[in-house]
Amino acid sequence: MSDKQSYVRRIGDNALVLSQRLSEWCGKGPALEEDMALTNVALDLIGQARMWFTYAGSMDGESKTEDEIAFLRDAHQYNNLLLVELPNGNYANTLARQLFFDTWHYFLLEGLCSSTDARIAEIAQKSIK
Repeated sequence: MSDKQSYVRRIGDNALVLSQRLSEWCGKGPALEEDMALTNVALDLIGQARMWFTYAGSMDGESKTEDEIAFLRDAHQYNNLLLVELPNGNYANTLARQLFFDTWHYFLLEGLCSSTDARIAEIAQKSIK
């Protein structure tokens, strides 16, 4: 696996794992609006993970599907930030984790928007919206 493919997978791993953590709140949020908002963020992250994994699967002639990359790996093969794995705890803990991740993620995507790799730049531009 190339360094670029590994990097793209890592970005997708962050989005996938965090989306799964956030989706644990579905139906359990402190109020309907917060519940819906957090669920929508989780869905958006799943969409981002799909784009990153689709691109990673097309590299190096590997031709793996996004589902194969996302779900047919052992736990030790994921390379996400440990922050996104943290248990939700209470709602305030979840929002604090989200603040830290979103701040880091925004600046990552902003930098990737000017990538020389056209597909990476395209995914970053879609994701930063």
